[in-house]
Amino acid sequence: MSASLVISRYWARDAANPNMAIEELKLRLNALDELPSHVTLVSAGEVFVLLDPLVIEFHQWLSDHCQVTFISAACTSLHAGILDFYHSDFSATVVISLELNKLFQQSCLNSLGIGNDNTQDGLDVVPGVGFIALKRSVVGKQLAPDELVVEKCQLLSQQPGMTGTQILIRQLYQELKYLPDHVLPVSFDICANWAKSLLRGLDNQLVVNQQTVNWLASIESCQRHYLSLKPLFELQLYRQKLKQNSLLLFTLGGGGRVGMLQLGKNSEAPIKLPEANFEHQSLVNDIDGYELALILLQGDKSAYYQQIRTTLKYPHSRYRGKENHYFKWQTHPSIEQTIIKQAIRKKITGANA
Repeated sequence: MSASLVISRYWARDAANPNMAIEELKLRLNALDELPSHVTLVSAGEVFVLLDPLVIEFHQWLSDHCQVTFISAACTSLHAGILDFYHSDFSATVVISLELNKLFQQSCLNSLGIGNDNTQDGLDVVPGVGFIALKRSVVGKQLAPDELVVEKCQLLSQQPGMTGTQILIRQLYQELKYLPDHVLPVSFDICANWAKSLLRGLDNQLVVNQQTVNWLASIESCQRHYLSLKPLFELQLYRQKLKQNSLLLFTLGGGGRVGMLQLGKNSEAPIKLPEANFEHQSLVNDIDGYELALILLQGDKSAYYQQIRTTLKYPHSRYRGKENHYFKWQTHPSIEQTIIKQAIRKKITGANA
């Protein structure tokens, strides 16, 4: 493709008060020059979040204005949204990250053993919302002061088997080995055993080759976990550095995924992102699966977690080693009404904590 991929606006905030967060999100979307005909929703917890009445209402509001697609690739879902737009025929989109309802999001992590239950890694979800407004632009066109160019976007995936971690570490090393001086990498340090293992292996590679990496600190170096919003919060945190540098944001995702997103001001060269692949999933079937999980929660926590693991797509081993891969759900008013009726019938109100 001969165009640049430009982020014209970006924003994120926590959702300690979910209602206020959604209202501010609506205000900021309405403040865009134009809401495009197509919008992408993403969430690390996949379509589990669509059982939250607040999200249902927001989805209905969006659907009144534009076509809506739902995409997920664990915590690398923002990257998946960018890749999906790049390979589409749309001239513009908004990728909206909805990491709402702490009960739902935390349950996904806990079901995989990396959340905040006893003996787990300790990842504690910070609910939030955010978006990036994406458009195609002519190569070489001068950027507005706040605009950024997507210089790189890729989803690595750890291969299955004993050597998978070593192969992934070598891939990360190759990315850092040839990193230009003006590109500042942001660490993926996070309170998870897998992250620590990758960082130790990467440090060993760098020491052996007598190299160093000057990491910018991860926003998740403690137990706080921002899910797919990590790169957006880090983008806001290091905004001033983009005046002279590019940022290379690393994000770890469940199921062995590592997202790399490089943003800067280089609009002189056409962007070339890797080929991507996705699978269409059944929204109705997955909603049924999560509803069953919530019913099981009333009696058996282990069965509740097992049902979530069964319904989630990204942890399944068959997706290991599939780079630039994500999942897609098509949403439309008739399906939305089905979800609403099911939610009312089963009195699922969600927890907006």
